[in-house]
Amino acid sequence: MTNCPCGSSRGYTDCCKPLHAGTITAQSPEQLMRSRYCAFVKGETAYIYLTHSPSTRDNISVDSIEQWNAQCHWCGLHIVTCTADESANRVEFIAWYKEDNQLKYHHELSQFKLEPLDSEFQTRLNQIAPEQTNLPAQVWYYYDASYPDKSIALPKRNDPCICHSGKKYKKCCALSN
Repeated sequence: MTNCPCGSSRGYTDCCKPLHAGTITAQSPEQLMRSRYCAFVKGETAYIYLTHSPSTRDNISVDSIEQWNAQCHWCGLHIVTCTADESANRVEFIAWYKEDNQLKYHHELSQFKLEPLDSEFQTRLNQIAPEQTNLPAQVWYYYDASYPDKSIALPKRNDPCICHSGKKYKKCCALSN
């Protein structure tokens, strides 16, 4: 079994695929964050778009997500912190990727909101999983982000690989294009 790209120890079929397929919705900000990262890896750009808050969704498009994603080869996700309480629902993460064969990272502090299921997301859920009749009234959405002003050290040759393969970086993602 290959582990899910989101970094969990479960396989994709048991982890993020049900979210992408619309058979379930995310139960926490961290689960949504992981599934959105995995959607980038799997090219599920419509899922990324639809899990973006309806109140800020007009700032993006499926096309713009696809264009940016086509330039990236995703290598691994590291969750730094998760905060979920009445005042804040945030996930800080580092997503490693290669662009033009150069290792880069995207360091973000994402904010999530539990909001009513909007008609656009509901329509997609009904299209891809018509057997699901018990749709939730509220779902987690990605709302916005800030970008911590911290420098992240690139992995060294003998560090564990950023993709969580269990190999050393030099024997894994350092070799891949």
